[in-house]
Amino acid sequence: MRCQNCRKRTATVHLTEIVNNQKREIHLCEECAQEKGVAIKAHVSGLDIPEFVGKLASSSSEPSPTGPKSTSQLRCEVCGLTFEAFRNIGKFGCPNDYVVFKDGLVKLLERIHGSTQHRGKVPSRVTDRVSQQKELMQLREELRIAVEREEYERAAELRDKVRQLEAELGLNQGFA
Repeated sequence: MRCQNCRKRTATVHLTEIVNNQKREIHLCEECAQEKGVAIKAHVSGLDIPEFVGKLASSSSEPSPTGPKSTSQLRCEVCGLTFEAFRNIGKFGCPNDYVVFKDGLVKLLERIHGSTQHRGKVPSRVTDRVSQQKELMQLREELRIAVEREEYERAAELRDKVRQLEAELGLNQGFA
């Protein structure tokens, strides 16, 4: 495949960008990639995550809707790190940075993942146990609501289901 920029050399750098559910692929040779500011580390087989996150964050410095300061001008009062510095190094200076740079991070996560909610995969060996634990949490919530509404017959049924499921899971957290 030829480089989409110079159309002379072989494309060795392949970038995929997804914006608003639109996928765009760019195929560049090493020289054109470097000209466009894409860092290439031929001797490193892995991805430099802080550098990658920093580069992604560098394009999300839009003004914050909560005030006149743009995200890139924000500064952590604890460690002194600016969002601009975070974009350059890809690492935070302290835990308070997550709070200070929340708006910029939310935008960044939405841009990368399309959502701010993690929807990871569950390993197949624990799928049954996880689904049982989810069911247990749901039953406990239903039980709490039934007791709150003084629906005691429904609450007794739910209590029995909770006890049965706890026994299956090996939990000793039953109700009296």
